[in-house]
Amino acid sequence: MTRSLHVLAAFAAVALASGRAGAQDGAIGPDKPVDKAECIGHLDRAQSLQSARKFKDARASYLACTNPSCPELLREDCSRSLVDLDANTPTVVFSARADGHDIADVRVLLDGEALSSALDGRAVALDPGAHVARFEAIGPRGGNVEIRVVAREGEKNRPVTATFAGTQEREAKPKTESGRVPVLPIILGGTGLLALGGSFYVRLNADSDADEMRRTCAPACDPGMRDALSDKLVVANVALGVGLGAIALAAATWLFDPRH
Repeated sequence: MTRSLHVLAAFAAVALASGRAGAQDGAIGPDKPVDKAECIGHLDRAQSLQSARKFKDARASYLACTNPSCPELLREDCSRSLVDLDANTPTVVFSARADGHDIADVRVLLDGEALSSALDGRAVALDPGAHVARFEAIGPRGGNVEIRVVAREGEKNRPVTATFAGTQEREAKPKTESGRVPVLPIILGGTGLLALGGSFYVRLNADSDADEMRRTCAPACDPGMRDALSDKLVVANVALGVGLGAIALAAATWLFDPRH
């Protein structure tokens, strides 16, 4: 009984699909008789394609050999094979989300071929194996998402969902970037100020030593005192150069920061 129902269901599907195909492109249908050799050829081709895991192409060949002009036993064989093939053909349901909600204005390409211009929640049959689904958001939302899908035999209505950046996320990202504190200019500026402060202190100390030497021992001061004074002046000048350079670099990094 179950077998008979499967066969009847397959014949019903065949009649509908073949009728449409015959009307559109002259494919083999109920109104286009075929001979036995052609029927056998379709069955052989369908079995070869199924073995090669090309289920979608195999289905078309199984449909062709269920033509009413094919021998009855062969039609039944094709119908049973078609039922088994459909049961083992994996299907997926594509969807997309943004801002926590489903969105439909998304175009889907499977392995580079366009499937639809919008998501409608229908199951899509795939050959078993690896595929790449590309979701392209239509309109002002923009953006695209690629998902690798490995379709398994017999798996039905597997959800494949692409998540797009929401409006709030896209708006928050620039604010986050612009709100970041520019650390490098602050570090350079602080270093420059410390260096200038050190230079000022050492220079004052050196000037004080020079005045003391002029009052007490000039022009015959101890060489060690003169060397110490010279070292202080060198340190003051180096610190002055470092401070001015750091402040200039801080100003440059601040001005050329892309966030300003």
